[in-house]
Amino acid sequence: MATLERFLVLRTSDIDAFRANVAQLLTPHKLARVGSSGVVHADLSMADLGPVRLIHGRNTGVELRAQLTEQVSYYDVNLALSGANLLTAGDEEVVLGERTAGVISPRMLATMRLSDGYSQLHVRIERHALERHLEELLGSEVPGPIRFRAAMDLTRPAAASWSQAVRLLVRDLDTPDGLATTGEHNPWSRFLMTGLLLAQPHNYSEQLEQHRLAPRRPATLKHVIDLIDQDPAAELTVERLALAAGMTPRSLQRQFKEYVGIPPREYVLGVRLSRAHHDLRHAGPGVTVADVALRWGFSHVPRFAGAYKQRYGVSPSATLRGRA
Repeated sequence: MATLERFLVLRTSDIDAFRANVAQLLTPHKLARVGSSGVVHADLSMADLGPVRLIHGRNTGVELRAQLTEQVSYYDVNLALSGANLLTAGDEEVVLGERTAGVISPRMLATMRLSDGYSQLHVRIERHALERHLEELLGSEVPGPIRFRAAMDLTRPAAASWSQAVRLLVRDLDTPDGLATTGEHNPWSRFLMTGLLLAQPHNYSEQLEQHRLAPRRPATLKHVIDLIDQDPAAELTVERLALAAGMTPRSLQRQFKEYVGIPPREYVLGVRLSRAHHDLRHAGPGVTVADVALRWGFSHVPRFAGAYKQRYGVSPSATLRGRA
């Protein structure tokens, strides 16, 4: 198949140059030959679709072993186009090939053993984008990272369709006058994110299916959720929200449990953390963690920092410094 030739970044016989360029596009890692002193021939391509990037790498001449030295901070679907890759992610081991892809989730360390003649397409999806997209599909906050099953069975119809869509996109990108374009607002990004969330099992799959089959939310509950989303920094006690909806606190709790899946206090916390996360990632000079915490209704900064780290796996100060 086509392999993003129009988006070539590097073609080299220098293994260190290959490693350095891959690290810039993906994650820092160690890269070494396995049982051979032969010369590696490698190339690397990248197409930027906003929150989704397609990265193609190919190596010939030697077998390689890659060991990540930092945890992954994004979602990475690995599709083998030729050859084989023994992927170890967390406590799962997957042999990538024609029938199986691999998915690495945030906070994971992984190792890969790439066969001679191996060609791989990475579908890199930024964590904040995929989790925000899942929240849109669920209509509620996502309290923690999405944890995908590492092995993607490409013989399953949904996964096969998603993989074929990715390959179609790559072919179209390789055509100068194709329909696909690169850039932040590329419609393919949302399509690929939705497809992955539906095709590959993860820790929110059951909730996503329940939401798809669930009856429509009552108007009173939608009104409360709108109030929270419009001004999450306000004083949003269960009693105040129930009064605004014209129901008892117990009824509000019951509706949240039935239609949202979490209590109203947890929903408010999730919205506040999400807004704070966005502001920390896009903060200008001089902005502090305390500034952002207070802006979104957190009067106790250490408590905010603890809740933030529990959700995002890093401290607010790390996000503010641009590390996550």
